Amino acid sequence: MPDLFGEHLTRAELSARIGSLAAIGGITEFEYASGRARGVRGVRVDTGRLCVEFVLDRALDIARATIDGVPFAWRSSNEIAAPAYYDPNGDEWLRSFFGGWLTTCGLSNFGPAGTDEWGTFGLHGRIDNTPAQEYGTRTWWEGDRCFFEIIGTMHESKALGAHLVLQRRWRSELGGTTLYLEDRVINAGGRRTPHMLLYHCNAGFPLVGETTRVSASRSATEARDAVARAGIENWDCGGEPTADFAEQVFIHRPISCDDGRARAAIVNPGFEGGRGIGFEIAYDPLALPALFSWRQLCNGEYVMAVEPANTPAIQGRAYAAARGILPFLEPGEERRYELSFSALRGDDLTASIATIAKANATIAAAR
Repeated sequence: MPDLFGEHLTRAELSARIGSLAAIGGITEFEYASGRARGVRGVRVDTGRLCVEFVLDRALDIARATIDGVPFAWRSSNEIAAPAYYDPNGDEWLRSFFGGWLTTCGLSNFGPAGTDEWGTFGLHGRIDNTPAQEYGTRTWWEGDRCFFEIIGTMHESKALGAHLVLQRRWRSELGGTTLYLEDRVINAGGRRTPHMLLYHCNAGFPLVGETTRVSASRSATEARDAVARAGIENWDCGGEPTADFAEQVFIHRPISCDDGRARAAIVNPGFEGGRGIGFEIAYDPLALPALFSWRQLCNGEYVMAVEPANTPAIQGRAYAAARGILPFLEPGEERRYELSFSALRGDDLTASIATIAKANATIAAAR
């Protein structure tokens, strides 16, 4: 039964009050009209509380997200760019990186650019700049519950080379504040292929502020480099925008909470008089055994992120191969990933922090 605007309504009660579901939520398809985004397809899903914009021509990633009308996902200065503007050389991926609640990195590499026995690759891979095909949406009722679904397939392929396929499915519910993601990555080619995948989940103003905190179920945390080591005591802290702040990346070892899923959250409990705002990413730590957090508090580049991944090699594919931690997919093999993206306010925010703290306390007590 949907919980909307402070009321619990059956399907019949809701139907008696509206002529169309579009009055309060639902799925809306649209197309960007200007700049580098011209012609790019998008779809908006509005649950009545959580409103998100998926970019169909950018791997069904999430460009914008609001909860109760308040935006919480970071957006870079790039805005949206069509896949034609993607430049795979070096770190030029950054010229089309829009941020959003989700940017998917992979499918065959994430981290810095390089060259190895499988070829030349750019920063964070190609998949985020790949359009969806075999795309569809669906709205349906099960009793008094109304569900929304978006599906799409992305192909990362090269003639005479690797062919990886990402089949993606998003699901949400009227009145809900959670998105459920099911990803299936398949090696549709004829050769053994590296497979690296990272979910880049980005928080921005007003979620990011002086009282913002990162909370993660984890057994260990380490710094990526010397810059991060200098700030490791504050790895989980927000702060005011600072001129020339040097980005910091931290590497965490996820652990399960009571339900078997690991969690990472970015929260600002003091927002709006203590009601708070935040988001939580829940995932299977067996499928995604690594978590990174990104802290960048520079003026105009004011962002914090949590990033579940399938290998702890944020230093890149060459680093992973050299240390024997590079995942592969054999011909015909597939991997499945299931995550939930929850926007947090009030009691939900408090519960998320408590669930993660309980998992961490269990680990600490066992030491």
